[in-house]
Amino acid sequence: MSVDVAVIGGGMAGLVAARTAARAGARVVVLEAASTVGGLVGAHRVAGLDLDAGAESFATRGGHVAALAAELDLPVVTPRSAPARVLHSGRLHPLPATGVLGIPTDLDAPGLVDLLGAGGLARAREDLTLPVQPATAELTLAELVTSRMGPAVLDALVRPIVRGVHSAEPEQIGADALLPGIAGRMASTGSLTEALRQVRAAAPAGSAVAGIDGGVHRLPAALAADATARGAHLRTETPVRDLRRTGGAWQLAGDGWELTARQVVLACPPHTWSFLSDGLPSLAEAGRAWPAPQTADLLTLVLRAGVLPEHERAGTLVAEPGQGAKALTYASAKWDWVARAAGTSREVLRLSYAGGILTGDNLLEFGLRDAARLTGSPGPWPAAAVEGLARTSLHPPAPAWATSSARKPVQMAAGALDGLHLTGAWWCGTGLAAVTAHAANLSQSLTS
Repeated sequence: MSVDVAVIGGGMAGLVAARTAARAGARVVVLEAASTVGGLVGAHRVAGLDLDAGAESFATRGGHVAALAAELDLPVVTPRSAPARVLHSGRLHPLPATGVLGIPTDLDAPGLVDLLGAGGLARAREDLTLPVQPATAELTLAELVTSRMGPAVLDALVRPIVRGVHSAEPEQIGADALLPGIAGRMASTGSLTEALRQVRAAAPAGSAVAGIDGGVHRLPAALAADATARGAHLRTETPVRDLRRTGGAWQLAGDGWELTARQVVLACPPHTWSFLSDGLPSLAEAGRAWPAPQTADLLTLVLRAGVLPEHERAGTLVAEPGQGAKALTYASAKWDWVARAAGTSREVLRLSYAGGILTGDNLLEFGLRDAARLTGSPGPWPAAAVEGLARTSLHPPAPAWATSSARKPVQMAAGALDGLHLTGAWWCGTGLAAVTAHAANLSQSLTS
C-alpha cells in the first residue's frame, strides 16, 4: 500500500491532520495502536449515560474548535453560569469572579477577607503601592504572586487553580508562560492588580470555555467518520513496529503489514517511539530524553438525587488535596446536556485525582467521601445513592515547562528528516484549541 500521508497516532491531533489532508485530496492512513481513536478525548457509559471520559470542554480562544465543530455539524454549548469555590483550611470559599488564574483583580470582592484573612488581604493590597521591579525571564508564577501579593493569595487562590487546570505547581511554571507580557503590563500600570484588569478587559466577551452538546467525545467520532468519508483509512489496534527512510520515501511496517508514504506525521508522544530505534536512531535517542507523561484519574459518579443529604451544586477546587480529590466538577449542574440526560432524579459528578491515589478497592469510599466534602454536605453520602461509578486513568503529556530542555534535540533530529512532521499535545501544548489549530496548519502545509 502506498499513501501520500501516514499519520501515526489517532488522537485529536492525528485525526485533525488526517481529515485536513484528506479534504485536500491526499491519500491518507491513520495508524493507532489502541482500540479506539481520540486519545485523551473519550467516552464511557455510566449507569446508562454516555458521558465524557476525558476532556469535557475546550478553550474558546481563537475559535478553532468551534469552527471545527461547525464543519462537523456538532452544536457548541456553553456551561451554565455557576459559582466556583475553593476548599481551603477545611472551609469552602467562593472564588473571586474577576480573578485571573485565581489572582484577584478586585480586592474588595465579597468573601475575600474570609479566605485570605485580614493580614493576607492587607498584604495583597500592598501590590497597589509597591514599586514594580524589572522582571527576569526566569521569574516563576509563584515568585510573581508572592512578591506582589503575598503567600496567602498564592496558596489559597493561585495554587489550587494551577494544580487543577495545569497539573503543576506555580513554582514550576514561568509567569510569562501563563500570563504573556505580564512584565510589560505591570511596568505600564504600576501593579499586578491593574495589569490583570487590563487582561480581563481585553478578553473577548462570553465564556472562556465551551463544550459539545452530547459531550466533547463526539468530536473524535465525527472527525473519524468525516475523514473516512473523504477516503482516509483509519486503522485501530495497529501499532507501528518500524519506520525508516528508504529511497526518498518512508517505509512503515507492523504486525503483518507494510506501507510506503511520501509524508509521515508523528502524532504520538515520544514514550511510544520504540519503533524508531532501528530506522531513526537519532530521533529515537532525542525522544528518550523527553519527560514521561503525567498520570491522573477521573472518577465519575451517577447518583440518586433523592437519597443525597443537602449540599451545594457547584464546582470546587482544593487548596490542599493531600490524598483526596483535587477538584470536583458538578457536571449535571454545569452542562444542560448532562442534566437532560440524567433527568431530575439523578446527579452526575466528576472527581479529579492526581495519579497514584486511587486503587481498585477504594473507589466507592473515596468518591462518596470526597463528593460530600467538596459539596459542603453536613454528613457522609450513603452507598445506596450510587447508580454508577467509573474510573478513567489518563496520561496527559508532560507540561511545556518540563519539556523545554528536551525540545531542541527532538526538533533538530526531526528537522533533519525530509517529510517527517511533529504534532500533538505533547509537542504544541495541551488543550483542544492548541492541538486542533497546530494539526490543521501542519496538514495544510503538507498538501499546499
